[in-house]
Amino acid sequence: MAVKYRKYDLEQTYFIIVSPNDTKNRNPLLKAVDYFIEEYVSIENFSKKVRNEAGGAPAVHPKMMLKILFFAYATGVYSSREIEDRLRWDTNYICLSGYQKVDHSTICNFILQYGEEIKEVFSLLVYIMAKIGYVTMDFIAIDGTKVKANVSKKFTGTVEDFENKRKRIEEKIEQILQHTMKEELNDKYKRRQINKLRDLLHEKEKIDVFLNEVKQLESKSAVSTEKINLTDPDARMVKDNDAIYMGYNCQVVVDEKAHVIVSSEVFNEASDRGLLQPMMEKTKAQTKNDLQNTEIGFDSGYFSSENLQYCDELNLAVYLPEGKGAGGRKQQKNNTLCSRDCTLQIDGNTKRLICPGGQLMETTHATKDRNNYYYKFYPKKEVCASCSLREKCYGNAKKKRFVVKKEYFDALPIREKMTDKLLSEKGKLRMADRACIIEHVFGEIKELFNFRRFMHRTLDKVRVIWTLVCIGYNLRKLAKLGLRGAEKM
Repeated sequence: MAVKYRKYDLEQTYFIIVSPNDTKNRNPLLKAVDYFIEEYVSIENFSKKVRNEAGGAPAVHPKMMLKILFFAYATGVYSSREIEDRLRWDTNYICLSGYQKVDHSTICNFILQYGEEIKEVFSLLVYIMAKIGYVTMDFIAIDGTKVKANVSKKFTGTVEDFENKRKRIEEKIEQILQHTMKEELNDKYKRRQINKLRDLLHEKEKIDVFLNEVKQLESKSAVSTEKINLTDPDARMVKDNDAIYMGYNCQVVVDEKAHVIVSSEVFNEASDRGLLQPMMEKTKAQTKNDLQNTEIGFDSGYFSSENLQYCDELNLAVYLPEGKGAGGRKQQKNNTLCSRDCTLQIDGNTKRLICPGGQLMETTHATKDRNNYYYKFYPKKEVCASCSLREKCYGNAKKKRFVVKKEYFDALPIREKMTDKLLSEKGKLRMADRACIIEHVFGEIKELFNFRRFMHRTLDKVRVIWTLVCIGYNLRKLAKLGLRGAEKM
């Protein structure tokens, strides 16, 4: 018996009908992006930068550009060339753009030209989500993640590294110049050497410019010891788990209610310790909230006595642990007893330390070591000799001293207050909530949507890109949670 099949021809031409309404109804994210831009975003500030009234080609509509950018970043498409390509065949992009084709350079220029306006749109999105009820600002969590910079490894190093590299390049240039002058060499080899010479001269020129700039600086100490990159001078060496690379520290503030990002910023500082105050001020500005009625959770990377005093002076309800131990205490790397196991007391100008064995030590003067001041306490040997904790305290050492930073005594009352707060039932719950609120945000951005490296360079540009990433995250939230509240506004 003969078997019948449908006609199957891969060479036939297709005509596909794209219905904007059907496409939006099938894709909640696309619908959320389109609705938010059309209903709430004004192009007034964008139009102020357009200068084609007298003549010239019409400008690309800002709303169209915002739609395709927000949808792209919300779906993990970060390359301007890929966005350009998808505008030709992807029905979602065709629906949002009205089937207008835009090249990758126009997309890049739009991002760089309207960086501040894009940041304003982010603040507007947070405001709208707050009005709907997805943001309450009752409890927020602040944290950061490291993202790789777009740099070349061969242009990373200290001033001394680049000085040595320039000498090596000069030697290679001299060798090539002497070697290529020989007549017996064939033309193909000579061309290869000439190309290599051109690359070396380019590297040398780049290094020369940097070293000349360093010579003109009044303070060279910080520059000479710090590793920088010549392709992106704003990038810095950062540590991410066990990996060390040139990158940026990307910060976010996440609200407890629906895990919406309410504020974001990028810094070129590896440590979070100096970022608490800037992030607090940034959050106040972006949310138009003084944070007096908001509880704020940090991890131990933000801890310092200065940060504790700052929060106390502003009467902010923060949870700021020093470490991951009970009551936010720092955990010991070994079993030897140290100053963290002791009790600190203040009596006027006298600073007291009571060791776990009960011995009382006093001092009034702090000594400077490098950039910090320390109080040093020396126990009496005759008292230690009969102490049951001597072996655990001394270890293999013959002498013992306890060293405490001056700032620990300066902020002692606030530190004790924070310890009691973190040991309370509410404090334990809040610190547990903090991790649940914010850690999955970085997991979604970096793991699920694969944002692990900036394609742009310099701090100003990567700040705009990180804002786009956060807008994409919030729009995914808006699409998932629904637009019912927004449609009533």
